[in-house]
Amino acid sequence: MTRTDLRAAHTRRTRAAIRAAALALTRERGYTAMTIDDVAALAGVSRRTVFNHFSSKVELLVIGPETPEPEAVEAFVAGSGPLLEDLGTLLVSGAQALEPERAWLMSFPQIVRDNPEVERAVHERFQAVERVLEDAASRRLGLPSSAPQVRAVLALSSAVQKAAIRMWAASCDADDGANGPADDRQAGIPDGPGTGSGRTGGRHEPATVSVGEQPDPVLSLADAVRAVTGAIGEIIAPTSQ
Repeated sequence: MTRTDLRAAHTRRTRAAIRAAALALTRERGYTAMTIDDVAALAGVSRRTVFNHFSSKVELLVIGPETPEPEAVEAFVAGSGPLLEDLGTLLVSGAQALEPERAWLMSFPQIVRDNPEVERAVHERFQAVERVLEDAASRRLGLPSSAPQVRAVLALSSAVQKAAIRMWAASCDADDGANGPADDRQAGIPDGPGTGSGRTGGRHEPATVSVGEQPDPVLSLADAVRAVTGAIGEIIAPTSQ
């Protein structure tokens, strides 16, 4: 493992410890009573370290796809392969950051439901990701952001993200034996680009397993993104029989 890999692993562990402390204190005291100083003490880090990783108190409780790494964005812009495959690779870049937070996702619906400030922050997170994807699609296609083709790429990105998060959550449900978020809004999944409503769509059905039936294996979010993009590719460009 390289020095860069070690630093990245240390960063992930530190972020996970801080988030776990914030979640534990929010469950115990509620969001309003949870303080940065108490989070730092419980996580075993300094207040400054908390702010090195999270810009605000509310950011401690926000999960969702991260903006893709700049290197992944540039690779997508310069890519010459099928756009859907390259888009899937780009979305995987943002999805990988969410992998350590599977348990967090299971507790997230109630936190969002009880704290409008957190819900707003989740929506802002998705908007930030959308802006990065919009710029990347515009540059890749050589078209203005208002072009129908760019809007179509954004709509496709949103659909892939939402479907992948549902698959991932359902996979976690089956593994944990618990019901997942009741709907997209509770799970913190905003509407797709261009809707302007800030609300969300249909219900998320919890995974069910019949007696004697083996549950599906737990998916990583990155694998769920790959599965969804692959399925879309099969549907829109089926292999000749």
